[in-house]
Amino acid sequence: MQTTLYRRQSHAGFSLIELMIAMTVTLVIAGASATLLAQAFRMRSREDHRSDAIADAQRALNIVSREIANSGFGLVDNGIVPGDTNNQSIRIRANLNAYRLEPFNHEVSDPDEDIKYLMYNDEAQNLHYLVRLDAVVAQTDRAKATTVLANRLDSFDLKYFDANGAEINVAATPGLVANAWKVRMTVGVNLPADGTPGSPGYQPPATIQLVSDVALRNAGQITF
Repeated sequence: MQTTLYRRQSHAGFSLIELMIAMTVTLVIAGASATLLAQAFRMRSREDHRSDAIADAQRALNIVSREIANSGFGLVDNGIVPGDTNNQSIRIRANLNAYRLEPFNHEVSDPDEDIKYLMYNDEAQNLHYLVRLDAVVAQTDRAKATTVLANRLDSFDLKYFDANGAEINVAATPGLVANAWKVRMTVGVNLPADGTPGSPGYQPPATIQLVSDVALRNAGQITF
């Protein structure tokens, strides 16, 4: 005779207390993960805006620096126009084709030879642009004469220094800008706050500034 033995198995599950503890731990971990994820997204967004703004400002500075450095080429002065230059804008002239022999050119009357840089501010839409205005082209077509160099800038400040390194007060004596040997440009970008204070990953407002010193290499040269 064979006897079959059956073992009694326990099928008991989690108790209510164990289940509540597990759910609490899971919620805590999920909440911490969500906070870290939100913070990472906000930081990534801010860094993207920061990188774009710096790249835009750097491109604009490179263009402006190159043309300001050529100011006064082929002329008897540094090329800066005193009556149309201040701490927020600069107008420069350069006789770029001065050495063209037939005919020999002594005038600043061609495109790219009379340029002004300034900020265009549309306060209604909170838009700020650094623009390049070609005074020669503007005589016939002002729309084509204006080029937007950067649309993420919020400020464009200029300082002028003489041959001894002393700053020129163009606000008090505009005419002294004709003695400038160096121009210092500062562009600023304002990054707005991202999120609300106290929220996960909140990024406060910040300001980025880039500075470029440009020597007027033609300031001390007389070509005619």
